[in-house]
Amino acid sequence: MAWTVEPDPLQPEEALAWFRARLPLPDPEFRALREEARRRAFWVSGLAALDMVQEVMDALEAALREGTTFGDFQKALSERVKSAWGEGSRHRLEAVFRTNLQLAYGAGRWKEAVSTRELRPYWGLSVVLDGRTSEVCRPLAGVVLPADDPFWRTHIPPLHYNCRTVLVTYAREEGERRAWREPPAHEPQPGFGRPPTEDEWSPDPKDYHPELWGAYLRALGRGMPEADRYLAGLLATRQPRATDWMLAAGRVAVAGFPEREERVKDPRVRSLLGPMAQRIVQKLTKHAVIDEQFRPNLTPEEYLEALRSAAVHPEAAFVVHAPPRGPALLVIAPSEAAGDALGPNALPWLVVVYDLRHGTLVTGYQASSLEEVTLWDNHLWLRKNPRLF
Repeated sequence: MAWTVEPDPLQPEEALAWFRARLPLPDPEFRALREEARRRAFWVSGLAALDMVQEVMDALEAALREGTTFGDFQKALSERVKSAWGEGSRHRLEAVFRTNLQLAYGAGRWKEAVSTRELRPYWGLSVVLDGRTSEVCRPLAGVVLPADDPFWRTHIPPLHYNCRTVLVTYAREEGERRAWREPPAHEPQPGFGRPPTEDEWSPDPKDYHPELWGAYLRALGRGMPEADRYLAGLLATRQPRATDWMLAAGRVAVAGFPEREERVKDPRVRSLLGPMAQRIVQKLTKHAVIDEQFRPNLTPEEYLEALRSAAVHPEAAFVVHAPPRGPALLVIAPSEAAGDALGPNALPWLVVVYDLRHGTLVTGYQASSLEEVTLWDNHLWLRKNPRLF
C-alpha cells in the first residue's frame, strides 16, 4: 500500500506558502551554511546540481497542492534524479516525501495555531501510537501546555524524520483540564522542532538570511551558464520575467576577471603598472590606489569579492544594455555591499559591469547617482531600486 501524507484540511494554502518560500540549494552549498542560515533552505542530500534539487522541489509542491501520493511523486521525478541516489533510492525518496510534506503541513498548522491563540490558548501534541511510533514521540503523547510555554520553542512537529505527530489546540477550559504540570524533558531529533517565524511566508530577499540568499544566487549562477545568452537576448525580445534579475545576480556573484594581461589604456594607471597588466589589477589600481574609492591596500581577491557582494545585496538593481563592444549587464547596489573594502572617497553606489558575451567582469566602480553611470540608449531594467530615480 502506498504511503501517503494526510493533507491538512484547514490551512493547505499556508503549507504551500511556507514551502514556496524555501530557496533550493545543492547539497554542498547547504552543508557549508551555518545553522541559522539554513532555516529557509530546501535541499536534498546527495543532489549536487541545482536543477535536480529544483525538480524535487517542484514535485513536492505539486504533491502539496494536489494531495497526491508518494507513487505519484516518484513518477514525476526523472531518471537522472533517481539515479543520483543509486542503491536505496526508493527509501530515500520516501524520506524526502514524508519529511518535507510534514514540515510544510506542520508550518501551516503552527501559523493557524498562532492566529487563534487568544481563543485557543493551549497547545498539545497528537501522537500516533502504534508499532511505528518513535522513541522521540512516544513520551510526548498527550502533552498539553499553555501556548506561551517555552516548550513550544523546540517542539513544533515534525520532531524527527518520518514524524506523524501533529500540533493541536484547545480552548481555555479544556486546556486547563488536560494541561501537564511541567513539560517533558524529551528532545526532538537535531534539526527538528523549531517553530517557523512570521517572515518565512514572505519571499523578499531582505527576509532571508544573507548567507542563505548569497548561497542560493551563487548556486543559480553556477548552474545556469546559458543565462548569459538569454539575458543578452532580452534586449531584442523586451520580455523579461519577474525573476530574471536573480539569474543576473547569480551570474555576477560567481564571475571573475579575464586572467590574461591586457594593454593599459589609462595613462595614470600605465604610469604605475607599465604597458601591460591584468584587467583586475588595472581596475583595482584606478579605483583604489588613484581614486581611493576602495581601500588603497585592497588585494585583488578582496576587490573581486566586493564586486560579487554587490550582486547579492538585497537592494541591488540590474539592467542589461548594449554598448558598442557587445551586450553587458550592470549591477548597481548601495556601496555598503562592499563592506570594509570601501575607501576614504567612497560614493553612495557601487556599479559592477559584466560582459554577457564572455561571462567575465569588466570593472567595478562607485558613483554618486545614476547620472554618473554609463547607460546606453538600448537598455532594459530587470530590477530597479527606487532610490536611484
